[in-house]
Amino acid sequence: MKLQNLFKINFYIAILIGLFCVLLPGWLIHLYGLDPDIGKIWVTRLVGGSILGFASLMWFGSRNESLKARRAIALALIIQDSIGLAASLEIQLRGAINFLGWPLNVGLYGILALGYAYFYFLKPENC
Repeated sequence: MKLQNLFKINFYIAILIGLFCVLLPGWLIHLYGLDPDIGKIWVTRLVGGSILGFASLMWFGSRNESLKARRAIALALIIQDSIGLAASLEIQLRGAINFLGWPLNVGLYGILALGYAYFYFLKPENC
């Protein structure tokens, strides 16, 4: 597998999640067992916008021939996914959200962080 393929997979996931955050924030918050209030809806929409912004980086990375550009994008996504993993793990361990947080947040952020770290640190020639 190449880094460009991981960018493509992550792009489609990010578009889906980002659109749900922006367009259906109350439903998404409720899915995690939380009560949607105006603050949570606002923050969910902001997060959705950020996810869609990162999706544009993934799209650019999947189509870019520059090794330097792809590595820079991978590093940005390592940082983003590692912070997402830590935050998701913390809220999950507190028991603040239901079981869906394990596969949808902890699992997804963990897999993506490891995938980008693999290409960035262990297999930079496959970037």
